[in-house]
Formats: sequence, C-alpha cells, structure tokens
Amino acid sequence: MDNLNIVDEIYRLVVRMSDDQIAGLTVNRLAKQFAVSRCHLSRRFHDERGMTLNSFIQRRKLLLAEHRLSVDPDITVKQLASSLGYADYQYFISCFKEEWGASPGRYRKLFANYAAEGKPLMKVVSA
Repeated sequence: MDNLNIVDEIYRLVVRMSDDQIAGLTVNRLAKQFAVSRCHLSRRFHDERGMTLNSFIQRRKLLLAEHRLSVDPDITVKQLASSLGYADYQYFISCFKEEWGASPGRYRKLFANYAAEGKPLMKVVSA
C-alpha cells in the first residue's frame, strides 16, 4: 500500500464498516492490516485528519449507535454497547452523552417524541 494514500484508505474503510465490523476495530488491527506500525499510522492519521485514529473510530461507533437508537426501539443500551465493542456499557453511556449531549436512553426518548412531531432532534439535544 502506498503510504501517501493510507490515511484516505483507512478513512473510507472505517466509514463503510457496519456495527459488527467496527466492534473489534483497533488501531493495532488496522496497522497490521495495512502493514505499518501503529505509531506511524496514528501519527499520519492525526497529521492529515486533525484527530487521532482512536478518536475517529470512537466517533464512528457513536454515529452508528445514534443511528441504531433511532431505528431499533427494541435494542437495550447494554446490547448496543456490546454490539459496538464496548465491554463497559457505563463507559459507552459516558462517551455517548459527551458526543450527543444526552444519555442513549434519553436520546431515544427525545428522538421518538420529536420525530413524531416532525421536529429536528439536534436543536432539542443541544438545548
């Protein structure tokens, strides 16, 4: 793999991953897959994208979580956390709340209430 394109390739790969594909994703696994050192990969990603690769993976997981909460009313927060590779669901709740401004349970309730009324959720969560 050409080192000039590795960050773009990883970005595209992570963005296309489903819940079950991203659950076990780590920087170490990506480094092994692309045959580069973890440190090199992390540094290149940060230099080109302005965020750490770990942060990017975490953000992608939280975007998937947000989507799942909006379309799957039956999944529990524990199940969701586990399906995205979080061993500690309390840590997942903390990360979700930091990203979206509400706990996953509250977010789901807000989404359900405001979607039924046709209002945009982001204004509610950030308020």
